[in-house]
Amino acid sequence: MAFETVTEPGLINVALFQVTHGLYILTTKAGDRINGQCLDALMQVTNAPPRIVVGVGNKSLTHDMIRGSGRFCVSVLDRGNPTCGEVVRRFGLQSGRDVDKFADFDHALNEYGIPFLKDSVAVYDCTVIPEMTVDLGTHSLFVASVDRAGTCEDGEPLTYNEYRKTLRKERS
Repeated sequence: MAFETVTEPGLINVALFQVTHGLYILTTKAGDRINGQCLDALMQVTNAPPRIVVGVGNKSLTHDMIRGSGRFCVSVLDRGNPTCGEVVRRFGLQSGRDVDKFADFDHALNEYGIPFLKDSVAVYDCTVIPEMTVDLGTHSLFVASVDRAGTCEDGEPLTYNEYRKTLRKERS
């Protein structure tokens, strides 16, 4: 098998698609408005206390709302759910500035009114630790405490790589 080292940014991005990670729906509430987006940049960083970090694009409405509210939820998508593609398109391919992503979409709310997906493998309710937020220019890393979590006995997390393979099959 041939292996080639590349330096061109586009080709580096192709190589970075080999990083395995989950695909999630990140949601938040600011004032009376709720919003969410697809997220693939999430990592558990400590277990005691339980903390995660999410990387969110600075131009997104979700970013602005998290920065303002200091709270968010993460829903872990179930790879076996046949509606995953629809969910990813709803939350990943349109802007909350232009459309209400939760209109006519079944969801639940946590005690803070932040939406989450009821058919998730797991859900994390989080509070941002402001002094640990890092501005990376195009994105911010929000370190957050996981205040509550819920899990489902069935299902397995969807990975970003699996989703990309499904997309390729749909386009063929």
